[in-house]
Amino acid sequence: MLTLKLAARNLGRNLRRTVITLAAITFGLMTIHFTITLQTGSYEEMIRQGVSTLAGHVVVQAPGYQEERDPDLLLSDADAVAETLSAEFPDAVIAPRILLGGLLTSPTNSVAAGLSGIEPGPEAAVQTLDDQIVEGEWLDDERGILIGIKMAESLGVTLGEKVVFMGQFGDSDDVQSRLFRVRGIFRTGAAEMDGFLSLVHFRAAQELLGDGDVAHQVTVHLADPRRSLEATEQASLALSARSLDVRSWKDALPEIYGLIQLDRQAGDVMLIILGLIVTMGVLNTVLMSALERTREFGVMMALGLKPRELAWLILAEGFVLGVIGSILGLLAGLAVGYPLVTYGIDYSAMMGGEAIESAGIVLSTLLKGKFAFGRMAAYTVGAIALTTLAAAYPAVHVARLEPVAAMRHV
Repeated sequence: MLTLKLAARNLGRNLRRTVITLAAITFGLMTIHFTITLQTGSYEEMIRQGVSTLAGHVVVQAPGYQEERDPDLLLSDADAVAETLSAEFPDAVIAPRILLGGLLTSPTNSVAAGLSGIEPGPEAAVQTLDDQIVEGEWLDDERGILIGIKMAESLGVTLGEKVVFMGQFGDSDDVQSRLFRVRGIFRTGAAEMDGFLSLVHFRAAQELLGDGDVAHQVTVHLADPRRSLEATEQASLALSARSLDVRSWKDALPEIYGLIQLDRQAGDVMLIILGLIVTMGVLNTVLMSALERTREFGVMMALGLKPRELAWLILAEGFVLGVIGSILGLLAGLAVGYPLVTYGIDYSAMMGGEAIESAGIVLSTLLKGKFAFGRMAAYTVGAIALTTLAAAYPAVHVARLEPVAAMRHV
């Protein structure tokens, strides 16, 4: 404790230099914490949108479907699989899906369309598309279809008008078709999705396939996303008697997971570089302080102070700088991150819309952050360790001083 008091007192002897160094540590760590908050918020939004619309925290599908996306690779006994998963995860939302590609036609035009067969109730609980309907209402029968606003414009249809979905599925060479009435028109804000995506009732999509109790995927949406891997193992065990492909969201959405990991690693490299730059500033401060007190150190050693004790004193100065700067940096990071977490950053003007499409998912242009207290704590502790380590060279230099030579130093 005495060493820390002496270290704090020594730092106060050249207050301006100490304040400048503390400002550098604070600003550097504040930037790191702000970046982490921004990254965490964007990652969670990507995962939430991807899991809710393209997969689930657990995805059950036919073997080979993940790689080929062949509409003929169907999961049979879909209802039984859904019931088994419901029993295993009573608090989760179980959502079976059928995903088809084909042609959607109206009396005036035809467009390529991706048709998703969904159970309206479960899907409304896990995604936000039901809140993005600008005309009409959410699906409530097997004859209705939901289409994007761009698709409605291309087809020249409005609510209640007829459209026909056509596609070739199964072993038959015949084109399968079904008549639907426009039940609702949605707007995600992403032109690609609003011009391509359409949704119908799950049973209607089954009739298009003509194979009865089938699905392409049965997805499990958990209340706690962190249980994804554990739940995947549990689902695999429960369905072990069947030949099925059971995956966590990370395996079901490898593009999104890989993008997040790559961005996080690149971000960590940049943050570490920033930390090293700040560390060099600390090294300069402690080294200059030590060199200015060379004669003083010589006198202290002549009076009996051991070189090892002097080295500990210099290390303590780096430690005190690190603790104070890191605490200030953490507080500043929380302060500048709070508006990002609460209000977000609206970059719709830059992107030219209220949403963008990335890796097959729709992301809002209102980007909100989220505090990642674990990573923030790790970087705070790391900053203290680096600043203490920065004082190691000055400490070794001081420990090697000869008392007589040091006292002669001018």
